[in-house]
Amino acid sequence: MSNDNGGFWELSRMQGKNPTHTGGFLSGYDHRGFSPNQVTAREGGQNAIDAGKKVPGVTTLVFQELSVRPDMRTAFLDRFGFPSLLAPRLPVWAEEQRNEYFAESVRKFLEDGSLSALLVRDFNTCGLGGKWDRFDRGDHFARLVCALNLDDKADQDPESGGSFGLGKTTYANSSAVHTVIYHSVFGPTADTEGVRRRLMAAGVYPRHTFENEKFGGFAYFGERNGAESEEARPFVDDEAKEIWDFVGECFDQDLARNDDQTGTDILILMPTLELYGLLQAIEDFYWPALARGQLAVRFVDEDGEEHRPNPLGREELLPFIRLFKSIQAGTKEDKETRKIKAVRRVKVEDEPLGVGTIGLEKAPSELAESRLKNTVALMRGTGMVINYLPCGSDRFEAALGVFVADKDVFKYLVASENAAHSEWSPESRRLNGDFPGAGKTVVERVNGSIRNQFSSFQQDLQPDVSSSKSDSGILSRLLSDALSGKKGDSPVDPGLPNPASISLIRKERAGDHSIWRLRIHDNEHTPDAPFPLKVQVSFSLAGDSKHVPIKRKVFSIKKTDGTLIEQSERPVVELQFEKGAVHEFLVEINNPGDENYVVSCRCTAEVEEFVS
Repeated sequence: MSNDNGGFWELSRMQGKNPTHTGGFLSGYDHRGFSPNQVTAREGGQNAIDAGKKVPGVTTLVFQELSVRPDMRTAFLDRFGFPSLLAPRLPVWAEEQRNEYFAESVRKFLEDGSLSALLVRDFNTCGLGGKWDRFDRGDHFARLVCALNLDDKADQDPESGGSFGLGKTTYANSSAVHTVIYHSVFGPTADTEGVRRRLMAAGVYPRHTFENEKFGGFAYFGERNGAESEEARPFVDDEAKEIWDFVGECFDQDLARNDDQTGTDILILMPTLELYGLLQAIEDFYWPALARGQLAVRFVDEDGEEHRPNPLGREELLPFIRLFKSIQAGTKEDKETRKIKAVRRVKVEDEPLGVGTIGLEKAPSELAESRLKNTVALMRGTGMVINYLPCGSDRFEAALGVFVADKDVFKYLVASENAAHSEWSPESRRLNGDFPGAGKTVVERVNGSIRNQFSSFQQDLQPDVSSSKSDSGILSRLLSDALSGKKGDSPVDPGLPNPASISLIRKERAGDHSIWRLRIHDNEHTPDAPFPLKVQVSFSLAGDSKHVPIKRKVFSIKKTDGTLIEQSERPVVELQFEKGAVHEFLVEINNPGDENYVVSCRCTAEVEEFVS
């Protein structure tokens, strides 16, 4: 299907045996729980890092929000032949209930005043070279723009993100109209037929019947590959540059790329993504690359303001980053709340292979409710966190970890990954095809070692505890009345009597909190004159034979009417105490779980003399 500007839309037809269509394509990428923002950020980041490995300079990735100029809207649509392609098919798509959202998005795209886009650009990268109509490992343009489900890995690099040929699924699914424009500059070679620039648009539309022909839904906009050809090939060199410069003019931006600025531009039309969500996803999954200076990322909003990821400003990421830097520095630690060690090697065909290094740390109290508690960040040299693997149990103190795989096992891990690169599966078809027997052994050792090390570390953070919430057993003994006297800064003779009495009784315990009643009253040794009394509350985890102090866990002291007095790790109440006085407070611990706690109160008093 040609348009007046010399462009040509190639539409795939369903014919012959095993006809290809987009139904399986659009649903073929299992996101494995990742949000659309995370999927696009992960894909964009990994493509850029892979493409920048052999290019000098820091790989740079830019996400930019754009809107077409109102006076250029029609010209933009016509230049790519969208009205002649989409408008006649709109009634056909609208007939199918499952296509209602897509059809309405296409209508808005063609008729409404606004037209937005998200531009994903990379710099200091190699661009999409190779042959455009072949799908070997070095044919980057064909593999990204034109290929489907290639389960081999581009360039045979064991440290690459891997490739399933699903990149355009990511970008097409990020467009409400499933349409993306690709532009790239690269070094000229024999495979590129001497050209250094390409541009092509691609659509992934619902399969449909139009004018008595069945179409699979794949569509490509380029120039005819020969006078009578029904195949579209990418625009190249000067024509590709002219079209891309025109796109920049339509969006009122200078998007020009010189011939020596190799890299790729991916323009997602009518995006369904959110810029801040992309930024947060880059922080979540690319802090290793950012920390090592392997990747620089910028976000430009519609007003032209720039934003940069700052994982160091994210409290929940800091412990992971600290562990990662220690592992990179070769640190070995074996402390009560922090451990870094190499995982035991695995033997394959009598050759011992390194597995990796794991770092583990007790989670700070402020991360007690974080979605990342009790997880291990998995890495294998790509600069990306493969995923945060849930480990351990919520029955114990929260922990977190980082696992960095050894190069010896990269090839096994790559082969074991799914299309989302979210897990290392010992049951992977590709793993067991490429490395029968050995592959499963290696991946099982990796996964098993991570889980076992985490569980052992988490349990070592505290003694075994009773899970009973009843009033019997050790829980009924959770009462302390440690009370001492003090005069000035000197410790008081331990034989002197206490000038006040204290009691601490459990009042209520539920799944999300435990409340104790603290009562301070006079006794026969209380002096006649008022005196300052300081009460400090702390608590520890109760085992059958020992108490382990709990640090960095915030809890509260309140008045009996619920008014907060202080909330901290070791809250303090200061008061003037006198004979006949009775002071009552509530001590509240959030999220006690199934563990038993000993709550202790230590009192200090300044009195001139003790009265018997």
